[in-house]
Amino acid sequence: MTVHLESFLNEYKMFLLDQRGLSKETYRAYVNDIEDLILFLDEKGCAVPDRLTVRSYMMRLHGRYNRATINRKLSSIKGFFDFVTTRTGLEANPFSHVRSLKKHEDLPKFLTPEEIIDLIEKVEDERDRAVLELFYSTGVRVGEVEGMNCTDVDTVSGFILVTGKGSKQRRVPVGRRALAAITAYLRTRGIDDPIYCGEPLFLNSRGKRLTSRSIRRIVDRWAMTAALNRHISPHVIRHTFATHMLDAGADLRAIQEMLGHASLSTTQHYTHLTLDKLMDVYDKAHPKAKED
Repeated sequence: MTVHLESFLNEYKMFLLDQRGLSKETYRAYVNDIEDLILFLDEKGCAVPDRLTVRSYMMRLHGRYNRATINRKLSSIKGFFDFVTTRTGLEANPFSHVRSLKKHEDLPKFLTPEEIIDLIEKVEDERDRAVLELFYSTGVRVGEVEGMNCTDVDTVSGFILVTGKGSKQRRVPVGRRALAAITAYLRTRGIDDPIYCGEPLFLNSRGKRLTSRSIRRIVDRWAMTAALNRHISPHVIRHTFATHMLDAGADLRAIQEMLGHASLSTTQHYTHLTLDKLMDVYDKAHPKAKED
């Protein structure tokens, strides 16, 4: 039978938006994953993949992406074909037999306090400085920063309103340095009190909302300027925020709330300590550590 996947993708996009409540970042990732598969199938000249084509596509993914990305792409594709199967005479999901890869339990990457301070201090542009200060002060996701409007910043109470995954909103405290950086940037746009302005919080050079892709480029550019000699993403700064909060004694559930994690187990991935911190805790707490 002939199945036109492109037409079903348009329907599936509406399904994702109406039924799944995905974040903008996740929605875009799912759509890109499916479009990549459809392009691959067009190159192979087949409408619906058989087992050989599925195997060929999975081998291509293995040669290009890490385990987490492959698993996400597989989840996107399985969901799409489940949707197609219920609306056609397709006998089964062609990817149903493909298993997800086992994940490595890698510790989140993070910066030391000296590294993150050095990174931010190198930023000369007021908008970019406000972006990085906001990331480190709150641990928000890149997609959440993209979606923020000026009205989401309350400089009086010191809180921001964040719209996270599934359109769930949470109020997150912001440090004085981040608020000062945001205020300085907004004043360059003639905005004295953001709570009364409905414009996007961060704009690009064309006066449009700053996208997640552009925000990642900003972080990457200043990381290179700071000569940190490794790739730094907004997510690394999010890990850094959580790690430094924990090291300073913050409550795990409070961090869960600030990060917008639905499950505490997700937040617990940040409960690692640097070796220096671990030794310091041991030296101060263990009765035998102080003996000669």
